[in-house]
Amino acid sequence: MRLRLPIAVFAASAVVLPAFLINTVEAAPRQERHQERHRHLHKTTKKRPHPTVRRHHHAAPRPVYRPAPRYVAAPMPMSAPLSAPMPEPAAPSFFSPYGWLITVNAKTFVSPRFTGSDNYSFIAFPTVSFRRPGEAPEWSSPDDNISFAAFSSGGVSAGPVVAYRGGRYDQGNRELWGVHNVRWTLEPGLFGQIWLVPDTLRARLEIRRGFRGEDGFVALLGADWVTRWQQFTFAIGPRFNFADGRSMRSRFGVTATDFLANPVYAPHAPGAGLVSAGLYSSLTYRYSPDWAFTLHGGYDRLTGGAASSPIVRQTGSRNQFTVGLAASYTFQLTR
Repeated sequence: MRLRLPIAVFAASAVVLPAFLINTVEAAPRQERHQERHRHLHKTTKKRPHPTVRRHHHAAPRPVYRPAPRYVAAPMPMSAPLSAPMPEPAAPSFFSPYGWLITVNAKTFVSPRFTGSDNYSFIAFPTVSFRRPGEAPEWSSPDDNISFAAFSSGGVSAGPVVAYRGGRYDQGNRELWGVHNVRWTLEPGLFGQIWLVPDTLRARLEIRRGFRGEDGFVALLGADWVTRWQQFTFAIGPRFNFADGRSMRSRFGVTATDFLANPVYAPHAPGAGLVSAGLYSSLTYRYSPDWAFTLHGGYDRLTGGAASSPIVRQTGSRNQFTVGLAASYTFQLTR
């Protein structure tokens, strides 16, 4: 035991002491290098005074300002407080200078002098329509009477309508001498229409009554298939005209007094029903956003009590043709 303990202590000292000395020698240079680096960084972080420029020997020095570093972000603009919302634009009124687009239509027709006649005459009249800026113009047929859409929503519209109907006078029709005259009239009423297929298939109904005592109720039922190609719009569809008994007797009837004055025409008292059935078509050319031109025409075939009237059978025709031209100009309403 005495020999083994010194040997063990000697062996441990031979291993531990050299390792301790080696670590001490290697740590000294590292500590010196660390202190040197610390002194160098301390010197470089000291603030340097701004350079000055002297303009004259008596002028006070002025500091030279350097531009801001590139990485400094520009200040962001301040946003409006959440408690003060932006005001909403006022809705356009009727008298606003940008409130309406006005379309003036000049329509011309060559048509029978009266329903059932085989003689033709020329007629022209204007119509007016209006819409909001930005709204696409709604298609209408040239044979639509003057109307105003008091209600319009989802392709359905309705409102008042008025139509002009020419008269029948024996002064211009000598063969009808002695037969009662049919005076011209205005027929106010109501209309309703619906786009069964948006901008493609439309159905329209008008119900009107003349303002004179002898006038009765009339109705027009029609449909139109509309298609567009570049600057052209083509439309075609059926037309059906109806009338009550008062209107039928006034326009196509022959009274006993008429027969005594002109025995060529036998008495005739038609009842209410279908007056005619036909087809109407139009072709519109959009020359510019302001101007458009339309060629239109139609055919009607008289039926029932209208077709069997002596006035139609002896001096007129069951076949009724119409042809015409129309021009429209659109402008903005200003004060």
